Amino acid sequence: MPLLRTIHPFPDATFSLWQIAEVPAFFEEELPLSEAEARELSGLRDRRRLEWLSSRWLLHKTTGAPQRMPLAKDAFSKPFFLDKPDLFCSLSHSHGMVGALTALKPCGCDIQVLVEKMPRIAPKFLSEAERRFVQAFPADVQFELFHLYWTGKESLYKQYGIKALDFRGHISLEAVQWDGQHGDATGFIRKDDFKQAYHLEFGRVDLPSNQALIWAVCL
Repeated sequence: MPLLRTIHPFPDATFSLWQIAEVPAFFEEELPLSEAEARELSGLRDRRRLEWLSSRWLLHKTTGAPQRMPLAKDAFSKPFFLDKPDLFCSLSHSHGMVGALTALKPCGCDIQVLVEKMPRIAPKFLSEAERRFVQAFPADVQFELFHLYWTGKESLYKQYGIKALDFRGHISLEAVQWDGQHGDATGFIRKDDFKQAYHLEFGRVDLPSNQALIWAVCL
């Protein structure tokens, strides 16, 4: 399956989407691994193994590097390039889709295929102010906005990278704009003495299977 999309949401940043239609061997042939990566992969099976391989293969393609740069994980499981610490990255997967983001600043990305359960779980990640904002829109727009808030907060969580964040209490999205295909917002992480604003970009991609996904990236 060819790339579904490659965009540059920010200066010096590249985000790619791929729909998996290959077997693990397709990715393994072009994916030399470090010893640590090989150990991690050996513990994965079936879908998780395929997502691991395909996301790292896509990340390599997104960098444009002639040779693949191995990944490591920090103490909080955030991936980074062993040989190029000044190039930052983020990975995501959802229902047979993978996304990869590279940037010259710390970054985060998330993708989510539209799923019926999202309105049911929204109270777990929306603040009261965010819930009121979403409820002001028609039902079909609300459905998309639930996914937008989810992916936005997931991307902020990955950018922050230290974990221990409450999606309702520590992460918020403000000045949200969404036209059904593209959008943006200002994201905030507020925890204890830490407060930081981030720029988020969003998009919708219609998939060949009559599904759709929402993606979010942040710097």
